Parts: sequence; C-alpha cells; structure tokens
Amino acid sequence: MALIAAETGAHIEDELALLAPHEPGDRALAWNLALGVLRRRDALDAAIVAGAKRSLRTIDPAVRVILRCALYELAFTRTPAHAAVDQAVAMTRRLNVGHAAPFVNAVLRNAPAPDPTLPGFPDVLVSRWRARWGERADAWMAACNQPAPLYLVPREDEAGLCRSFQHAGLVATPVGEPGVRPRPLSVPPGLVTAFPGFAEGRFWVMDPAAVSVADLLADGLPEGATVLDACAAPGGKSLRLASLGFAVTATDSRADRLVRLEENAARVGARLDVSVMDWTAPEGPGADALYDGVLVDAPCSGLGTVRRHPDIRWRKSTPELLVGHLKALAVRQAALLHQLKRRVKPGGVLVYAVCSTEPEEGEAVARTLSWPVEATVDTTPARVDPALGADAHVAFRFRAPGGS
Repeated sequence: MALIAAETGAHIEDELALLAPHEPGDRALAWNLALGVLRRRDALDAAIVAGAKRSLRTIDPAVRVILRCALYELAFTRTPAHAAVDQAVAMTRRLNVGHAAPFVNAVLRNAPAPDPTLPGFPDVLVSRWRARWGERADAWMAACNQPAPLYLVPREDEAGLCRSFQHAGLVATPVGEPGVRPRPLSVPPGLVTAFPGFAEGRFWVMDPAAVSVADLLADGLPEGATVLDACAAPGGKSLRLASLGFAVTATDSRADRLVRLEENAARVGARLDVSVMDWTAPEGPGADALYDGVLVDAPCSGLGTVRRHPDIRWRKSTPELLVGHLKALAVRQAALLHQLKRRVKPGGVLVYAVCSTEPEEGEAVARTLSWPVEATVDTTPARVDPALGADAHVAFRFRAPGGS
C-alpha cells in the first residue's frame, strides 16, 4: 500500500511509518523491500514489460506494484522463488485485484531477471548528471542504489559515545578530521532507539553533509550569537547549532513538521525557541526580529538525498516536468532568501543551503543576492567522492553589509 501511495506522489517514509508492521524485524523487512523496489524500479519495470509483452501503462497501478515487489524479491533477496510468486498472487486478493492473479503468475514465470547494471534513475537525471560529472555520475547512482549509511551526531562527548558503542559490541567511526566539535559517527544499521545513549539524549541522527551546512554558519559567528533556523524541520541543524552554544530560534511553516524537532530537542536537552512561521508572508511575534546569523535551508527538490529517499528520483521523470519543477522551486527559493536577508543584523551572517544536486536551486539562486560570499559547502559528486556515502548539499555563507 505504501508503494501504491508513492505512485501518486506520497512520501514513502510517511506511508511506511503508518503502514509498516510494528514488530521490529517485520518492520525492517517492509522498509528494505519498499526502498529497494524504488531504487531498482527501472530494471524491475523493464523485466515486467518483457514478461507481460505489453506497455507498463496498460497495467493496473496496484498490479505493477505487486509485480515490482515480487521481482525484487526474486532478484535481490533470498526469498525462495515459489514463496515470492505465492505471496504476489495472494497480494492480488488483498488489494482487490484478484482478477489479475493469473496474469501476475504468468508474468513472474516469464519475465527475465532484472538487469542490475541499469542506473536506477530516470533518463532525464542520468543524462543531466553524466553531462556534468562524467564517470562520477555513475559512481553516485551506484552508491544511491545501496542502503543509506547511518550517521549519528554526538551531543558533546564524541570519544565517550564511541566507547559506549564499543562496550555494546558495535563500532562507531568518527567521520572527518578531529577538531573542536564532535564529529558525525558512522554506525552499523540498526534500530536507533536501541543504541547506547539514545534514551540519555547523547546523540541524534544527521548526515555529515547537513552537519557541514550547520558548521558553515557557526564558523562565521561569535560565541553565543543569536541564530534563526528559518526552515528548521526536521531539526538536525538546529540541534547542532544549539549544541555549539548558540541561542537558536527554530521555525517552520507547518506545525506538524516541528513536532519531531521538539521531541528530539527535549531528548537531547537542547534549548530552542520553536515557533510556526511562514517566511514567505511573515506576520506575528518574531516576524521583525533580527539575528546575528540566519540559516535558510530552503525547501527544494531533495535530489541530493535520493539515497535515503529513493521515491524522489521518480517524481519528475521527464525533462519537461523536471525543468518546470526546478524553475518553480528557484522562484520560491529566491523569494525566501531575499525575505530572510532582512532578518540579519548589519555585519551578520546568512547561509543559503539546499540538499540538491541541481545548480538551478543552488548557485543560480545564491547569485541573486549581491552580498559577498565568504565560504561554501559542496558535497555533490563534483567535489566529494560518492563512495563516502554523504548526501549532496550545497551552501553559501554571505556577510551582511554594515556592522563595526
């Protein structure tokens, strides 16, 4: 059901959170199956077309999803063939498409094995990335077709948290060079709430690229500065900035998106001033406040996070849809950037960031601001080896005019 909802634009993580089984083992299997199907959708669809000898568009959406799941199990898991076929046929009845059971059975018996060498992305993204990055594009897509690595950010004691993991028989490996701040830790996949230190609030989940964006702002500010994280949900950057001693105001346009942030802040003991604010039309308390630093982590395509969110890659799968989508986003992003520059004190710092691979959302929007750029972060494949496993983010730190 989650994959069917994703076909019509729903976010797969939201659907799985509601629909996946509650038992931890079964829940993990459901997540792995759904995300795996999305990562390998092009190969699965090619096999379906070959086995069905008809266009994919002529197959009922629920039946397409059943076939994708079964073919994924047959090709990429240890599920016995007879079990995968039997489960698929049974699923036709559960999804009220029982009339398609003979068709499903026939396709699964006639379809060739899905080709694991296919990119796992729509052609529009494959051609864009290969033109821009060359061989690194294929390395990036290959990395994005593997389960995403898990990273934790220590609240304060990096070495102590590593020792706690070691005592529990787990390996936590710091990412990057040692410094004055706790580094992200690469840890084995697992149930985060069961990791040592979770209940005590000693860490939160956050990708190293996102940490770099928060640190880009921190590097431009004096100790104890006031910070606005304007598009804060789900909140990792706000937690990072608060842990570094800044006075953080965290806002988002939707109250429901701030719930997780507030829960994590309470767990790790972070002091945040959290409120709902739509910065495209700001009004009410706080709308006119000024800050030493402002972080604009703008809503974007999310294409830099396709390893974690594989449904994103299929949302705009034609050149016309993708280009139109990026143009519309860039207009909104530029408007947000120019609205929020007004909230920066003279001589203060503004960081504009997106978790996107596409220059229309990154440097093109950043160029609309005339302030000088002091520093940047770029974790796209143009700069960072995709094998390292970090998401693709770009960020620009500007210095506001004025000040002493």
